Amino acid sequence: MTNTRRAIAVISYKGKDITADLAPDLLSFQFNDNEGKSDEIQLDLQDRDRKWQNPWLPSKGDRITAAIRLENWRKEGEVSQLKCGTFYIDDVGFKGPPDTVSIKALSVPFNDGGKDTEQTRAWENTDLVTILGNVATSAGLKLLYDAPNFTYDRVEQKRETDLAFAKRVTKKEGLSIKVTAEQLVIYDDLKYESQSTIRTITRGESDVKSYDFNETAAEEQYQKVEISYFDDSKKKVVKYVYEVPGVQKGPTLKVNKRAKSIDEAKRWARAEARNKNKKSKTGKLTMLGDERLIQGLTVKLENFGAFSGKYYIESSGHQVTGGYTTNISLREVLGY
Repeated sequence: MTNTRRAIAVISYKGKDITADLAPDLLSFQFNDNEGKSDEIQLDLQDRDRKWQNPWLPSKGDRITAAIRLENWRKEGEVSQLKCGTFYIDDVGFKGPPDTVSIKALSVPFNDGGKDTEQTRAWENTDLVTILGNVATSAGLKLLYDAPNFTYDRVEQKRETDLAFAKRVTKKEGLSIKVTAEQLVIYDDLKYESQSTIRTITRGESDVKSYDFNETAAEEQYQKVEISYFDDSKKKVVKYVYEVPGVQKGPTLKVNKRAKSIDEAKRWARAEARNKNKKSKTGKLTMLGDERLIQGLTVKLENFGAFSGKYYIESSGHQVTGGYTTNISLREVLGY
């Protein structure tokens, strides 16, 4: 007898497994694995018995842990799991008829200094790890830092939320952030782009349901980046021009900020080139559910014409309804 292929949303609420309680009412479960912002989940429930709209209605800030359990998904007898992480309820919606309840939750805790609290403060003569460690603590998170560290004379946070500030200071260095599993994660996506692909996706395979790619003139790649810095030996401000590897023609990006050294100028110029050029070729795929396709990994695309190549997963969405579907947003890797 063949075992049935199954995808199950496994949910714990305030430390208690409520998967069985949810199952009769669960219409869909959605997990969004994001870059540059918090991860998020959404549960849509039918509520003909009116239990979710009142006695079982969760409160804002309540803690949910979620995973997707796969049984016999790729081969019979195999069990795998996508751990979505820990989330805090952000929004509860109720509509009808028929009565349905939607529960949305984010991976950012709702404590003082959380996602909506703006702060103003400054750091002097310190490094990026220290700054972001302070930011993570005030947001109720732990810091996971997987990138080079940098030192600064002074850095200011001006009427910004902690996550907006963290995104700004890391972007300047060509780094990326995400909030997942109660951690503020800082990483160099160039390092992740360089890793081996998680799988090859070939057009015409049965698990590719739809695809959508884009390359526009508005996203023409910059060939050069120009930035000013103070030359200690010459005691004056000079210009540094970074020539972007592999870009044969294109405009020059003039950066309106001043570096304190040639090393900082080189670093910032490369970061600006990556930030501006990384969106030049993008794509979206909808596929039969695949728990391996998560943000930060790479895939190889074949038989997609000029859009074939190696791509970085910027975000992924995993939806469990009657079946299991994965959506991924991609950008072509740059290599510099």
